[in-house]
Amino acid sequence: MKEYFSEEQKNREINNVYLEEEDVTLSGEFIEGEGKSYIITGEAIIDGEAYKDFEIEFELSEEPSEETIEEIMSTEWEWYDYLVQYK
Repeated sequence: MKEYFSEEQKNREINNVYLEEEDVTLSGEFIEGEGKSYIITGEAIIDGEAYKDFEIEFELSEEPSEETIEEIMSTEWEWYDYLVQYK
């Protein structure tokens, strides 16, 4: 699945992820994946710098009851990692 966050979801800030231990804020544009494994892509703010098309891969602690953005984003993450794109 690949779904874009709607304007309503963005207004409710469902698309925002804050990783406190690394002081990274990501505003997601879309999410893709299935089961427990997903990638969220959007704009990250790291040390005051903006990075477009930033990707975080993550695994949920359990499969969501439905494959909806709301269910996926409200489920606890087991782990996450940054995906590095070389250009």
